Amino acid sequence: MASPITTTTQIAGPVNVVFQQTLLRNAKARCPYFVGSVPAEIREHTGSFTAKWRRIENLTPVTAALSQLTGNVAFPTRDAVQPSVTDVTKAVSKYGNYILLNEEVDLVNFTGQADKLVEVLGINAGQSINRVQRDEMEDNATQIYSNGVANRAAVATAIKLNDIKNAVNQIKRNDGTPFMAQTEGSRNIGTAPIRESFWGICHPDVEEDIRTLSGFNAVETYASQTSTAPGEFGAVAGVRWLSTSEGSIDDNSGVAVGSTGCRSTGGSTIDTYESVIFGKDAVGSLGFGAEHIKEIYTAGDKLPAVMAISKPRGSSGVADPLNELSTMGWKSWMAAKILNGNWIRNIVSGATDLG
Repeated sequence: MASPITTTTQIAGPVNVVFQQTLLRNAKARCPYFVGSVPAEIREHTGSFTAKWRRIENLTPVTAALSQLTGNVAFPTRDAVQPSVTDVTKAVSKYGNYILLNEEVDLVNFTGQADKLVEVLGINAGQSINRVQRDEMEDNATQIYSNGVANRAAVATAIKLNDIKNAVNQIKRNDGTPFMAQTEGSRNIGTAPIRESFWGICHPDVEEDIRTLSGFNAVETYASQTSTAPGEFGAVAGVRWLSTSEGSIDDNSGVAVGSTGCRSTGGSTIDTYESVIFGKDAVGSLGFGAEHIKEIYTAGDKLPAVMAISKPRGSSGVADPLNELSTMGWKSWMAAKILNGNWIRNIVSGATDLG
């Protein structure tokens, strides 16, 4: 099937010379599910399209006292232990999208239209790779159904404080580690210290319910603002929460609406939402090599490498005999993987109908 061509009917403006930087800036802003992910790499020309993360297991606690060294000492003086190593792997896949433009788009230039086109591509790149990461986390994490019910079809309530406490407790019982150390108090009026915390990601509809829970601290009341994440709105029960419209909604999948007070797309049964809570080293993601990432992001960023690609008019040879067509697009090599299922939970709940 022939590719549709974007013309001045759809977009008027030139391909922006800062295409790559602008696209990637917009992509990065749409990737909340990469917060706290452990980066992996796959190098070019290694003969493998499998990403690998290596987890070194905790050592067995020592409860026996060391004996005193006496007489002729042999070296080493103590028996060493060998840590257990677990390798977690995931096949790497390629993702991408592009827009085909005719030459009139370049010739008819209305200010701002080109920037908008690049922004749209960046949003598409970010949302695409973010959903790959989100689906790995939501689909493969152990689920907790709100208010202790047995399955999704029985969900009848908005998220409860006890749901969050239950998720945190399960992660802690499996030695999961919080991401954020406790923040210290401040002399500023209206601020509060925040206990050591795991990360949580939810839909904006669920955000409104979390804000009403006992003990909730809004992000603007944190004693320290230096380590907040984009989209972070507050903390409760040992979880610092991010909100994103990319959070999953399963329409009409809960109980009958009745007097639940929960949202429903179809009006008969309530919608259910997925909210993930996870600890340090629970989830991994992949870019296609350090060199690729450094061209795009600064050191320490934990996003997959995204390549912005533009092809000028005349680059297609006989496929474009009159030099009329150009393209703009993006491409990414991506893999997402839960590295330790004991350290992540997915709360399935309804959301209060505010309408």
